[in-house]
Amino acid sequence: MPAEIRIPKLGMSVTEVTLVEWMFGDGETVEKGDVLYTVETDKSTTEIEAQDTGVLRVTGEEGEAYKIGDVIGTIG
Repeated sequence: MPAEIRIPKLGMSVTEVTLVEWMFGDGETVEKGDVLYTVETDKSTTEIEAQDTGVLRVTGEEGEAYKIGDVIGTIG
């Protein structure tokens, strides 16, 4: 079963982030620890690493806002 990629909790007051950029395209293979995507809050930009190795399936769109915990893709 593919592992869900969720928007992580980034701070006590952060409830929403903007998905800035995917570092890999849909269907590409990623390795655990690769920088997978970047998100932006009103205070900072953060790189998020892959938690698994496998094929990336992107569902989240760059430039869109997401709440903490939202699923934006899978790795399987």
